[in-house]
Amino acid sequence: MASNGGSLGGIGLGGILVIAGILVAIFGSFWLGLIIALVGLIAFGGFAKGKWY
Repeated sequence: MASNGGSLGGIGLGGILVIAGILVAIFGSFWLGLIIALVGLIAFGGFAKGKWY
């Protein structure tokens, strides 16, 4: 496990949540995917530390 704040290959937990949210929006419920992606962006700061996308 990575010990640097949950970062995996430069993508943190927020990035994983955003990607998962996009996939849910495409393959499942759009609104649920949007909520998951927004939570990832707001709570965990987007894809990379210190960078907003």
